[in-house]
Amino acid sequence: MKLGLREEQQKEIRGELELVEVKVRFFPEVMGFIQEGEKRHLHQEIKPGPKGKDGKLAYVDYIVKLPERSLEEFCRWVYRFMGNAQFISPEHLAEQHQKFAHTLIDRYSSKAT
Repeated sequence: MKLGLREEQQKEIRGELELVEVKVRFFPEVMGFIQEGEKRHLHQEIKPGPKGKDGKLAYVDYIVKLPERSLEEFCRWVYRFMGNAQFISPEHLAEQHQKFAHTLIDRYSSKAT
């Protein structure tokens, strides 16, 4: 993640830097990988979703608190799982992810050669 300015780093260490809570829902195709990384980040939590009729989890929610400066890099990591990830919050990241998904659909739907 972006380290930012020394002053920001010091505030983060002291617990004085405001963090943004991000919640991303990951679906079965990548859940195993997400669950393996139980300690990817100091401020993370992985919550299992409901089980389907087959008894398997429908999804897991990955919740992490990040400094604002790290959101762009975190989003790039999530985009690796584009079709198997859904931003739940904050709303502006959910909207951005949806916009990128539509752009990708449009790109592949284009008749351009």
